[in-house]
Amino acid sequence: MTPTPHWLPARRYWQAHLISPEKDWVLSRGSLTAYLINLSQHHFKVQVLHQGWQRPTLDECLTLRMPPGQRAWIREVALVGQGQVWVRARSIIPVHTLSGKGRRLRFLGSRSLGSLLFNGGKRGDMLIHRQLDQGQVRWTRRSCFYYGGQPLLVQEQFLPALFAAASQQQVKP
Repeated sequence: MTPTPHWLPARRYWQAHLISPEKDWVLSRGSLTAYLINLSQHHFKVQVLHQGWQRPTLDECLTLRMPPGQRAWIREVALVGQGQVWVRARSIIPVHTLSGKGRRLRFLGSRSLGSLLFNGGKRGDMLIHRQLDQGQVRWTRRSCFYYGGQPLLVQEQFLPALFAAASQQQVKP
């Protein structure tokens, strides 16, 4: 069983412990998709790894105030820039969020979720998690968004290839 990550508010602890370029990317509040398109010089795509009905983790249920064990629409994607996976994202969309305006969230295909969220959605607080994976630090951020007034959870894990590309091209979000 995977331990529950320890999430901390972005605006407090991590601002002092993140360094550039990680800090610029992990703490950015705008559309990550738009930033990645810019960095990749339009060589960007969303690769759907999985989408369908699943049970979110207990931690995800608590964050969304969902009953444990209730199914949600879960979408996992790789955000690919210049042929490299730069970000892995996981979105948890409760059943009630998929009604009304939110119906379209199930039918994104290879379109980015950000294209909808930053055109009519609202981001809540951002939380950050730091993980050591095979000697490399992996930063993940989590935000509750509101689309059509209904909540969904978006988690984005930033991979070292993104920071390498950002440093090489000296591009910030």
